[in-house]
Amino acid sequence: MRWVVAKGWENKMVARINCRLPFPPSVKTMRDFRVMKKKPCQNGWMLRSRRIDYFVVFFALVFTLSGMGMNVAWGLESEELTLGNGLRLIMVREPKAPVVMTQVWYRVGGVDEVTGKTGLSHMLEHMMFQGTRDVPPGGYGRMIARHGGEENASTTWDFTDYWSKLSSDQLDLALKLESDRMHNLVLDAERFQSENNVVREERRSRFDSNPQGRFFEKFRHFFFQDHPYGRPVIGWMKDIEGYTVADLESWYRHHYTPDNAIVVIVGDVDFAQGKKLVEAYFGPIQPSAGKRGERLPQTQPIVGGRRLVERDPGVMAPSLHIAWPAPSYTFGDSTDVPALDVLATILGGGGSSRLYRHVVMEQQKAVMVQSRYSGMTLGMDSLDIDADPWDGFPVEDLEKAIVAEVADLREHLVTDEELQRAKNGLLAERIYDRDSVDHLASLIGQLSIIGLDWRHFVEGYPQMIQEVTAERIREVAVRHLGLDKAVVGILTP
Repeated sequence: MRWVVAKGWENKMVARINCRLPFPPSVKTMRDFRVMKKKPCQNGWMLRSRRIDYFVVFFALVFTLSGMGMNVAWGLESEELTLGNGLRLIMVREPKAPVVMTQVWYRVGGVDEVTGKTGLSHMLEHMMFQGTRDVPPGGYGRMIARHGGEENASTTWDFTDYWSKLSSDQLDLALKLESDRMHNLVLDAERFQSENNVVREERRSRFDSNPQGRFFEKFRHFFFQDHPYGRPVIGWMKDIEGYTVADLESWYRHHYTPDNAIVVIVGDVDFAQGKKLVEAYFGPIQPSAGKRGERLPQTQPIVGGRRLVERDPGVMAPSLHIAWPAPSYTFGDSTDVPALDVLATILGGGGSSRLYRHVVMEQQKAVMVQSRYSGMTLGMDSLDIDADPWDGFPVEDLEKAIVAEVADLREHLVTDEELQRAKNGLLAERIYDRDSVDHLASLIGQLSIIGLDWRHFVEGYPQMIQEVTAERIREVAVRHLGLDKAVVGILTP
């Protein structure tokens, strides 16, 4: 079963749907979610080597560079080109280990779908592993595994991406397989029906038969209203049941073309060889013959001051969700994004955050509380707070406590210590990205596929974060986190 990975708040909700335990405080982004490894529910969720790596890098750098301040120099060696058919290639050399991460990103996701055909992008993602004219069903994964590699894919509202991680001498294999399924996919009726049943069961287990999943879908639709971001990436069940092979064939031919894709290669890659292989395998593929419509931005403002309260006997304990509309790097005032990033970290980004220290540890009103914000979306984003109250504690009183903490950010300046700690944490996370070919490739790909200059945001991020001031944090809190702008969701037994 392949994950339906999406923006920050769905990442954690999907995982919590599968295991009714709170997330570790360190998990607050899509990247964190992707490196999680599920254990049996009684053991909770375990991060692989994320925590060890994080603290090794953090302490090695924080206390050796400029006292408590960080000066992060990336110095990435890269090469880019665009083929004649429109395919964009980004290569970054990172030769610390003889491995290479190969990713193909397509500009298609839930935001491109129409009413009645929701989830087509996710359905096609499943079918991309069901064989081509040259590779049998399941053959892609078996070939990657046979050479000691890993592979997977994800679909979001904004994009669909496919990746494999292999030893650097197997780059030829990775590119050959990806180019093959870009234009040789076989959409067989029997394979489609089998995989469609898999997707239906995925939807039933994660959403339809799960009260938290059902509520998540309702709340997201309630928040975004009629915008495509309010539709589930996996699609509504009625739409999934109504797909035809012709629907998928049309979607595939229209969106899976070189002029709608970006190939990202990060690791121990020789640029000349990488360019030669990409040109050989992807160069002959024809670009799209038709014209694509404009990808939909948020066209209407989110109406705040609304509440969604649901009762479901299937849940064991209440949960609280508060969301505010927020800008992203591509929508609204993008200059507010770095300050909101720091604000979200100070507010609910881990064990040293205000919400955790005050609401969980001191007041003991919640067993879990976290804030989330990304800024890396095609359209409007959101800043979200999730919380689970202590057993027997009224969820409405927990809401008041959280609202009071947010109000304090609007009224008072954060301390210098809080500000520097949040900056150090964010920069340490970005350093970890730099140290991992997986994370670096994903960061470059996601920034590029939504139309941003990846080098500017990757290499310029440390400076953007360091320039955030306490006054700037209060300013964006006043602008974006007013109580009248909040949308509240409460799920109770």
